[in-house]
Amino acid sequence: MSRENWVGRDARTIAAAVGAGQVSARTVVEQHLRRVAECNGDLNALVTVCAEQALDAADGLDEQRRLGTNPGPLAGVPFTVKDLIATVGVRTTAGSRTLTDNIPTVDAPAVVALKAAGAILIGKTNTPEFGACGLTRNELFGTTASPVRPDGVFRSPGGSNGGESASIAAGMSVLGLGTDFGGSVRWPAHCTGLSSVRPTIGRIDPEGQYPGVLSGGRLLANPATMHGTIQTVGPLARNLGDVTLALRVLSRPYVAWTEPDTVCVDDLDIRWAPGEGTMPVDDEIVEAVRSAARSLDACEYDGRSLARGNALFGALRSVETHADILALKGDSGHSYDPDTAAILAAVYERASADVEALWADRAVLIDEFLSETGDVLILPVVSVLAPPIGVESFEVGGQSLAWMDALASSRAVSMLGLPSVVVLIGLSRNGLPIGVQVVARPFHEHVALAVAARMTTVATTLCPSAT
Repeated sequence: MSRENWVGRDARTIAAAVGAGQVSARTVVEQHLRRVAECNGDLNALVTVCAEQALDAADGLDEQRRLGTNPGPLAGVPFTVKDLIATVGVRTTAGSRTLTDNIPTVDAPAVVALKAAGAILIGKTNTPEFGACGLTRNELFGTTASPVRPDGVFRSPGGSNGGESASIAAGMSVLGLGTDFGGSVRWPAHCTGLSSVRPTIGRIDPEGQYPGVLSGGRLLANPATMHGTIQTVGPLARNLGDVTLALRVLSRPYVAWTEPDTVCVDDLDIRWAPGEGTMPVDDEIVEAVRSAARSLDACEYDGRSLARGNALFGALRSVETHADILALKGDSGHSYDPDTAAILAAVYERASADVEALWADRAVLIDEFLSETGDVLILPVVSVLAPPIGVESFEVGGQSLAWMDALASSRAVSMLGLPSVVVLIGLSRNGLPIGVQVVARPFHEHVALAVAARMTTVATTLCPSAT
């Protein structure tokens, strides 16, 4: 058995070594648990560590391999899960005091898929209460910090998957499972230099996300809510190859999967935009996106529909009743965090015809956008670089942006329901990561992944430190 250090290795290397018997799954898991012990006190990324369950799972996988059973494409790969996704036997709080002692009896299907592929759950990661904020903090567990500090400043790892991005970037886990409503797997990847995918709505089973509808121990997505319709489950990792593998494992069996290496990038109609069209974007981010687009001979997007996406996102959010959150509170007697309380306080009644009209606007928006764009659209993830801890208002282009405004480009893409891949394309002047969104047509994740891979190659050439 190898005595090498497996912390920091990619998922494919670990799985191949475990599958070949070069290293035991127990050794890999033990090393990552030691990494958690070393780093988590500083970062506050993992809020529940399931060491005993992880080691038991590792021993079981090692025994399967010895008996000749194929341990799977993610054999022995340690992964973490956002504390918004149900995990059987492991506390899942959604960052809320109302669910402090909640232990699900059923895994979310996405968790089942990763475990079936041989991956090993080592813990749950911090999230704002019910994922309702773009910065990762709550009153139950506190604030999460990023391990990426090239200038020595303690910075946010983004949100609401900030616990996931901090854990992966610090080497505490190899893969992460998060959720994306208005940018929650994309903004953290941008902040910490990771890769992530917000898949097409329907590619990954949405069951098991809080808030939802409880039924026989399962947590079902509510199709009558914006959260249940728009939010997706999505993977994060340190490199695009691992994200691609994870997405392949997570895809529903009946959703066709095409490998990215079948795509001829040079034959694609690629457009780019400096933002979604209504909010300013930091000059360094725009320049990085422009340079990446030029490397692909992309032409500038000249459509008008994208600029309506962020406003429609906000309009639909404003008519939500948040009944699922209220139902989960039950008679716990606990209060909500200020972010959640503010959202609930803002609820007001709207006629059902008005709400239906907004959803009709979304259908028109999607149709118009697909008719005026090509195969791929490249644009910023957000308007700002990773902010210092505690900073929640950002000055960009002479305007003061709240975090919701800064996420306009991601929120617009969420409203369209299209797949979006994020990859690192460069570094700012002070060494902070800059990510880019690669948006494709419905269920064309393979196209977005192929373009992202080409862009990653170019970014490495232009900026060797962006690997």
